[in-house]
Amino acid sequence: MPVLADARGWFTLEVPDGWDMKTEDSVTTLRSPHGGGVVYLSGARHVGGLQPSFGRADFLTRFLASLGIDVEEDEIAASLGTGCHVYSHTRVSEGVCWRYFSVSDDETALLISYSGEEEDAGRDAAAVDTIVGSVRLYHSRTH
Repeated sequence: MPVLADARGWFTLEVPDGWDMKTEDSVTTLRSPHGGGVVYLSGARHVGGLQPSFGRADFLTRFLASLGIDVEEDEIAASLGTGCHVYSHTRVSEGVCWRYFSVSDDETALLISYSGEEEDAGRDAAAVDTIVGSVRLYHSRTH
């Protein structure tokens, strides 16, 4: 599987074979080979270094609110990744599946979103899970 390495050294992740990858203005777009499914991802780093809660559930709810999606913090699922926390929310609206993730190690947060028609989302689910599960975040040199 190809590996996407952030130019700033903040993260790496695996891109499933066949997915088209394009980065522009610090946002990477991954397009599914199965149809119209698209993953968008962008990273952020807390300027003050490690900060408990950076990139966690409240971060994801604020991001969703900025998109006009009101979600309570208890509607955000939490799990552990490799050296990080993964927060997620899934919704279906008008036949389109939206999956949102914040992957964080309390210094770096990677926002990942997926959108695709419901039938595309079913075919893409395992690949999206692989992308999210493969994220590795790297601390700044000061920590």
